[in-house]
Amino acid sequence: MAKKRRKHGRVEAAKQRPRIQFRIGALLGIIAGTFLLCFLIYMVRAVSSDTYWEEEVVASMENEQKGGAGKSGGSAGVTNPVPSSERADDSRIQECAFIGDVSGFINRYETNASYVFTDTVLSMSESRMRSIARSMKSDPPTAAYIWYQVPEDPEKAQQAVASLADALHDQIGVPVYLLTAVPAADADTNRRVDTWNAALFSLADEMGLHYVDINTTLKANDGTLSPTYQDEEVLYNTVYDQILTHVAD
Repeated sequence: MAKKRRKHGRVEAAKQRPRIQFRIGALLGIIAGTFLLCFLIYMVRAVSSDTYWEEEVVASMENEQKGGAGKSGGSAGVTNPVPSSERADDSRIQECAFIGDVSGFINRYETNASYVFTDTVLSMSESRMRSIARSMKSDPPTAAYIWYQVPEDPEKAQQAVASLADALHDQIGVPVYLLTAVPAADADTNRRVDTWNAALFSLADEMGLHYVDINTTLKANDGTLSPTYQDEEVLYNTVYDQILTHVAD
């Protein structure tokens, strides 16, 4: 029984100390102990499981790749530049769409007029891109080839090519190939060509498009257009062969 004491003429009960006191140190110790226990359980599972790498790490990397993929599907399953393949039949040229700076090409080979569009990349509105894709929706081509030489505004052109590829993917869902620009005969212009082709390569990997490197085949030792291919007939015949021998779909 608590003793009573008199204070200023009043009898008061002596105050008792609480039996449980809050201590911040104890709380931090509990948190640290819980974290350590969870970490030990995690490490034991990682060491003891033979499939931990496949289940956790690889799955996480795949999810990151899917999350960062472009609208047209990302780079999964796409090898760029497209490696050499068995030569496709010549009829493939008639079965595929060609969009861009392709007038010189289509004038020399038998193509399907319904699949040919010579719009310049910087002049195409998004509605025009969708219109091109919709026009092939009822009878889609086997694949679509986009081919542009160095534009005046490469950054804007790159965005336009991306939008065009998205329109083709959304409307007809066919494989899209980016053909590299032809080397230039002079070194200064050729540096712009290389920069443009590098941008296309990056875009192809980002969006899961096929990148066909016809540029390297046409180069001389100094990186400019080889004199052999300054003859347009020889040049276009080579481009024709590159298209048929680099098929990934």
